[in-house]
Amino acid sequence: MSSLPNYVRDTNPFNLAGPPQYFLRQLLEYDPSLVIVPSRQGFFYRLAQRRPLKLRESIINDILKEQADARMLASYGLVPVTTILATCRWDDPSFFLELNRRAPWRMGGAKKYEQMVLEQDKRDYLERRAKVEDHVEHLAKDAWNYYHKLIGLRTHAFQLRRKAEQQSKAPAIIIPQSIHDYKPAIQTGWGDVLRKG
Repeated sequence: MSSLPNYVRDTNPFNLAGPPQYFLRQLLEYDPSLVIVPSRQGFFYRLAQRRPLKLRESIINDILKEQADARMLASYGLVPVTTILATCRWDDPSFFLELNRRAPWRMGGAKKYEQMVLEQDKRDYLERRAKVEDHVEHLAKDAWNYYHKLIGLRTHAFQLRRKAEQQSKAPAIIIPQSIHDYKPAIQTGWGDVLRKG
């Protein structure tokens, strides 16, 4: 059983082993308000944060009657942050990078975080739009070529579009050099044919 305050064993119905001590120390140094609790619903952990609850326990129990984990976390004065699979690698540094990404105050505040999210959404939108425009342009060219074929101005409808490296000629066959140079024995029978003729 962990002596650190950021792991609550609870009832642990799935007998999860719990995170190792070095990870709990690292999490405590990272943010003392974060707590890991084994789930009552499945083979995973819940990562939660200590935060004062503004609702009464009777209201929470009524709203969350289907969610055993949310009720459990509320009984400890915790707010859910994310779920951690029981099979996760505790030494993976991406865990804390993901926590950084989910904490706006660590990213420079709410306004800066919102600006970063909006910029990323704009980049994603422009990339999707460029792909769609490229696809529509190729479809339009094919439709134009097909129209010309139908009216008799072309003999074929579509053009094969290949990348420049695919259009280059196939590489020549390279025969490794042998010990002796290849000297074919060439014989002709023209002299005999001319004499006979």
